[in-house]
Amino acid sequence: MEGPLDAVRRTTAEVAEVAERVKINRAAISSLVREGKLREDCVRSLDLSKWDETDHLDPSQDAHLDNDTRCQYLFAVDAINFCFWPDGELEYEHVAGGLKESVRRTGGACVSSESLAKVTGPELRGWLSWPRPLPQERERARLLNELGGALNAHFGGRASEMVRRAGGSASELVRLILAHLPGFRDACVYRGRQVFLYKRAQILVGDLYGSFRGQGLGAFRDVGKLTMFADYRVPVTLLELGVLEYDADLARRVRAREEIASGSEEEVEIRALTVHAVEVILEEMREAFEDKALVPKSIELDWFLWREGENRREVSDPHHRALTVFY
Repeated sequence: MEGPLDAVRRTTAEVAEVAERVKINRAAISSLVREGKLREDCVRSLDLSKWDETDHLDPSQDAHLDNDTRCQYLFAVDAINFCFWPDGELEYEHVAGGLKESVRRTGGACVSSESLAKVTGPELRGWLSWPRPLPQERERARLLNELGGALNAHFGGRASEMVRRAGGSASELVRLILAHLPGFRDACVYRGRQVFLYKRAQILVGDLYGSFRGQGLGAFRDVGKLTMFADYRVPVTLLELGVLEYDADLARRVRAREEIASGSEEEVEIRALTVHAVEVILEEMREAFEDKALVPKSIELDWFLWREGENRREVSDPHHRALTVFY
């Protein structure tokens, strides 16, 4: 039976075969890997194993929190980790950092399953110390309610219990997340075919892996099966590297900051080809590198590309804009 991560790779590759508005430039990938910033000696110096050292994943910042609370926090963050662009000043770090500060202040009480199951939009805003209504505030609160309810009903109120039931498998944890939390079921239909992306489910597993440094609740023997996390920032980086190409009309609409309908063919192509492009880059690395151990995992390459985009956020072209709960 096909697992959820295999389904992401298969269906995004299928979209790439027939996409019309977005293309992958394989010559640019070859140049990038063999001569550019992803050539073997550059990757050796990057140390992509340190794929995420942001504050909210740094265990040294959480010495006073037990592992169950840290796990609970990560589930809550990734339940609401989507679509910040409608508020021009809101970024991911405001949500992750704001909730982390609330966890510290309350000793984790704010992310207990009981609290999550009943939080309202205005209460969530207070947790994050955000001065005005959040984009999709009611939906964000609903997704936290869904999380708290599912944890109460099936896992004794503890996200860590769901992680333990996965038995050290990233793929199985993604499956459990999808089975119990409908808000994480990031899939769509493209020309009559289902396409699976599962961005928030995968990044949650990746965050656990990063926060626990691959140990304990973050030990996943198959973490390499995770794909990159199809979002807003990485497509911009791949465009700047020449790896992705948009047709003239789509490029104009993105630059003009026009909203692109969630689930539309162009939105699906942007996301699916971003996932597949990272897989093609990794294939090229496996072929080109003498030291195969230097070939990163998909999530490590995703981290590098995302950080590149974040570092250039003020000077890069705009990212595409889709109103969604999936990313």
